[in-house]
Amino acid sequence: MEIRRFVISPIQSNCYVVAESWERGAQAVVIDPGDLSLDPVFSFIDEMGLKLVANWNTHGHFDHVIGADVLRDQYGVPSFLHPDDLVTWNRAPHWYQTYLAAEVPDLRQPDQWISDGDKLKLGDETFTVWHTPGHSPGSVCLVGERVAFSGDTLFAGTIGRVDLEGSDPNAMLASLKRILAWPDHLEIYPGHGPATRMAHERRHNRFLLDAMRG
Repeated sequence: MEIRRFVISPIQSNCYVVAESWERGAQAVVIDPGDLSLDPVFSFIDEMGLKLVANWNTHGHFDHVIGADVLRDQYGVPSFLHPDDLVTWNRAPHWYQTYLAAEVPDLRQPDQWISDGDKLKLGDETFTVWHTPGHSPGSVCLVGERVAFSGDTLFAGTIGRVDLEGSDPNAMLASLKRILAWPDHLEIYPGHGPATRMAHERRHNRFLLDAMRG
């Protein structure tokens, strides 16, 4: 499996192209298309000759999903979302306008729901959906054998905000306690900032340390 990170939105959110390999014709997904301008992502997919099969979304905030329709129009792929974040998804254009002072049309509805425990396949790789509410009601992490895409649940050294519309600090604490079960070798690709490893976060992330004590 191969991973390419793009920092594309004005909010500095991460968009990932994940492929079974960099060989031409390999299957790939886009995780969190968080900007209306996805040209660098499109150029990469096309230059590599990848076969895009889906858009997986870790949650519905505008800086992670506002480009979902642009992506769907370009490649005709389905967008996946946890149903608890449908309100967040529908509010994304409003918050885009609020934060960036630019109008954007409403997003079309997600094509497929994902729920806790679902298995998402990419070639020979399987990712398990972990529902991790707190940052938003329908936040999820996508966890494989070696890597996890943690959205805005867990960052390097910190966690996602819990003071936003739909956020819940108590739910976040419960989610952090749950992801303590992740193995130390897991490489974590978050919704903002650099990648990290679970071993490092378990020892140094004060929010995870607090979750362990609680």
